[in-house]
Amino acid sequence: MDVKVRSLNIKDVFAVARMLGKITKSARAEIVLAMGSKKAKKKVNATELGMVILQSLCVEAEEDLKAWLADMVGQPVEEFEKLPPRVLIDIVKQLAAQEDIKDFLSQVSQLVNSPEKILSTSPST
Repeated sequence: MDVKVRSLNIKDVFAVARMLGKITKSARAEIVLAMGSKKAKKKVNATELGMVILQSLCVEAEEDLKAWLADMVGQPVEEFEKLPPRVLIDIVKQLAAQEDIKDFLSQVSQLVNSPEKILSTSPST
């Protein structure tokens, strides 16, 4: 089954920031690593970063993540949960392909904290 992911908007920045606020320091470290450092000037692979974020959120903010992803594809959560697992990868790829994904991730990281400070914020583990 193919799904169409809607364009990102301001509501999504807050939704993702809220979910990221629920993850542990170790999960945040994984995200920071995937984002790369400004000093290294490594080009961020949006799909890879999306998968790292998705993995962290699946573990630590599952219900919020399902609600957000269901909204992204215009389905109720109950219907979204019935979709085949490959749809998750398709959603991440579609999100990564959006023109404004880098700006979106930048806005989210500013709301959560700068990438360097993500490691020092709560919750801890």
